[in-house]
Amino acid sequence: MKRYELKFWLSLAIISILLAISCFFWQPIRFGTLFFGALAVGCTGEAIAIKLKDKHKIFKFVAILGRCIFIVFLISFVLIQGLIKSGDYTDKEAYSAERILVLGAFIYPDAPSAALQSRLDTAIEFLNENEDAILIVCGGQGDNEVMPEAHMMKKYLLQNGVSEDKILVEDKSRNTIQNIKNAKELYNLEQYKTAVITNEFHLARARKLMEQAGLNPYGIPAPTPYFALRTVSYIREYCSTLGLILTNRYF
Repeated sequence: MKRYELKFWLSLAIISILLAISCFFWQPIRFGTLFFGALAVGCTGEAIAIKLKDKHKIFKFVAILGRCIFIVFLISFVLIQGLIKSGDYTDKEAYSAERILVLGAFIYPDAPSAALQSRLDTAIEFLNENEDAILIVCGGQGDNEVMPEAHMMKKYLLQNGVSEDKILVEDKSRNTIQNIKNAKELYNLEQYKTAVITNEFHLARARKLMEQAGLNPYGIPAPTPYFALRTVSYIREYCSTLGLILTNRYF
């Protein structure tokens, strides 16, 4: 039994290391390096504890604790992924919204990332159906970005035929909470029927934060391209959602 346990944890550690390395080479999924790297460290530690558990009771305790932590992680991961997936739908009320928040994401020096481009393309499609709406592009400048995300977003929209009078800018925020809070304060959104456009993995949390800010929790999902990007995005969203739950800021 011990031999099979040891083999399981070592195999999981090796797989995690390989995934961590593969995520490192593409900036939009680099979070996967941290996640899978941490998982690799944990699995390696568990394997060492199992190997030495007959030599000292402290290793036996660590091995049991490691199993418990891993089981709690798996349960929380499944439950929160269900919560995330539950947000992947379009609210009918969104199509009569007067203001549309388009949430920012990573940008390259000369273009939006694939996930952000999908949000912007979804916003353009929305405007074609609701010409009276105004878009509010949200996003400040990250440490590795050449300009505020909102400026790149506006540039992309203008290049794709959106009139400048249809675009408002919020360019100081660094996260989703600030996206919504700053946009609300800048543009008096409590006076308007408001909806949000973001990627499908992000929409459940965005709706919750819209509701907490006193805005309409209406949303429109944008599809996330590429399997690797989609997978790591759901993993990252698990961590973000778990953080809000543990700090009593979700429910």
